[in-house]
Amino acid sequence: MLAREQSVAFAKDSPVAVTIYRVRRQMPHYHLNELEIIMCLRGEVEVYSMHEKHVLQAGDIKEADTYDIHTVTANAKASDNLVASFHFNLNHPLFAGKGYELLYYVCNSDGAGKAKKPALDRLRRVLWALLYEEVHANKARIPTLSAEVLQILRDSFQYFNDINLDDAYSKSMQDRFEHIIAYMLKNYADRITMRDICQIEHLNYNYLSQFFKTTSLKTFRAFLHEIRVYHSEHMLLCNTEMSVPEIGYACGFSDPKFFYREFKKKHGHTPHQHRIWYRNYNKLIAEDTVFSLDEKKQELNDCVACFYSNLICESLIPLSAP
Repeated sequence: MLAREQSVAFAKDSPVAVTIYRVRRQMPHYHLNELEIIMCLRGEVEVYSMHEKHVLQAGDIKEADTYDIHTVTANAKASDNLVASFHFNLNHPLFAGKGYELLYYVCNSDGAGKAKKPALDRLRRVLWALLYEEVHANKARIPTLSAEVLQILRDSFQYFNDINLDDAYSKSMQDRFEHIIAYMLKNYADRITMRDICQIEHLNYNYLSQFFKTTSLKTFRAFLHEIRVYHSEHMLLCNTEMSVPEIGYACGFSDPKFFYREFKKKHGHTPHQHRIWYRNYNKLIAEDTVFSLDEKKQELNDCVACFYSNLICESLIPLSAP
């Protein structure tokens, strides 16, 4: 096993759990029914998710969807770091039944363009406010802030927003896309055609075809392949007894060669090389140093104050925050 499932203990009735730690080199892992946002508080860390490397400095964030295999490691040149992970319990009544676990998000500080910066700044402000309330055990605002975090993700950082070039399609199509992606995530291993989707969603075939043409994906088929490759990573890293052809078939690919090609297109290397990379990475795994909120209370207060001070200087928030 090259990656494992990891769960977080949530306090009674709380929709979020915040962990403060100094990272060294985590084992690759994923969370079921939890959405994580990683925030660098001090120093510099590297996050690997979908085998993409994201470098986070103080104040930067990276989201990890439920089921995303990811890992955080200290930057070799800046090992003194402090990180906060916000874990949102998607089984909590605040989120349950709203489909959050069946959505893709693309949210990271180093990949947010100018158009997304206002939404990213707003998300960071809410996360800092949430951290402040957690540090001071002010439970009353935590559900409201937690709900706002996930709503910002849903409104501005869905995969739909990432592929919808020039915002050519409206909120109604985003809602449709949520239904489409949820269906495909549940049935990716089966034979799925665009006509199936049109029938289920009562959409015109030409309309849906045109939608994909105007996105960065270009075709429905490319979207289906991306979902299948996404799920294949779990089998590669969590079911190492399975051969690569077996994994390709299990994810809905009818030809192992085609699976190899699509996987390499996404990750830049073959499935075999993917396993080798993680096997070598895991040779140097080292446990995080986890701190209680009380242990780091003063430093966390300073971090929050520094962040809000910078925002006040940029005239982004009123002087009364947080």
